[in-house]
Amino acid sequence: MVVFHALTLFSYLKPWRFFAATIVFLSFIAGAQAETLNVSITGNGNLTNQGPEVFYEKLLIAALEKTRNTDGDFVVSHNAHGGGIARDRAMLVAGAGIDVMWGSVTKEREQQMRLVPVDLLKNLNNYRVLLINKDAQSKFSQVKTLDDLRKFTVGSGEHWTDGEIFKDNGFTVLATSSYSGLFRMLAARRFNFISRGLYEIDNDTKEYKALGLIQEESLLIKYDEPIRYSFFVNKNNAALGDRLERGIKIAIQDGSFDRLFYQYPAFKAGEELLKNSHRTILVIKNTKVD
Repeated sequence: MVVFHALTLFSYLKPWRFFAATIVFLSFIAGAQAETLNVSITGNGNLTNQGPEVFYEKLLIAALEKTRNTDGDFVVSHNAHGGGIARDRAMLVAGAGIDVMWGSVTKEREQQMRLVPVDLLKNLNNYRVLLINKDAQSKFSQVKTLDDLRKFTVGSGEHWTDGEIFKDNGFTVLATSSYSGLFRMLAARRFNFISRGLYEIDNDTKEYKALGLIQEESLLIKYDEPIRYSFFVNKNNAALGDRLERGIKIAIQDGSFDRLFYQYPAFKAGEELLKNSHRTILVIKNTKVD
């Protein structure tokens, strides 16, 4: 053991030198241990599914790994608090229990937290498609303008940026804190559609097919100003924010970002939908940017 041999060597030194050397050595050991960075995130650590949330966690780990040599060791831990994105944000802002979260970039979030300025979704968050009941397609096929679409009610999760944007644009929005309950409410016709990202709709149509929910096929919603999807850290944690930004940029440059991104079928499906789309594009004002 390194510690044993070092202390054996110190025993041959004069007492005062032994004492001084021991203090220096123990300080070195303590410093080495302190260099291990603990990064706490939301979730349960299950990296086996193919959902987007797994991509964000794996990208976070990759960014930390690519900066290990320059910034030191790290450990990623999980806080499965079950409180959703609002709880993530509150804990991150308070610097208690969560060190990194991911979400849409809004001026409010930039004021509250430190943004890591890299778009994690390669522009897929700039467009939305609709999840509807399978017998409602004929009604949506008649929509030609945003005013036409305003006749339909929108379902949203609480604190979803997208739901807030629809509300700001004059839509009637019904929000719930229950993610799975949101889809059951659509199936029960509590509202007419849920707006989903290009990277989400493929998983949705597979997961909720039994509820009679389908992807609407004639419309594509586009924000007038892009809305990025990024990592956030505490306002005072410049070191972690800088490390993540450098790590992600290294991953982009060496190609490992794209290799990880395209492991997820939902992202491929989203890009294909946009590339081959012949839909009516409705432009909606992004009220969440400056």
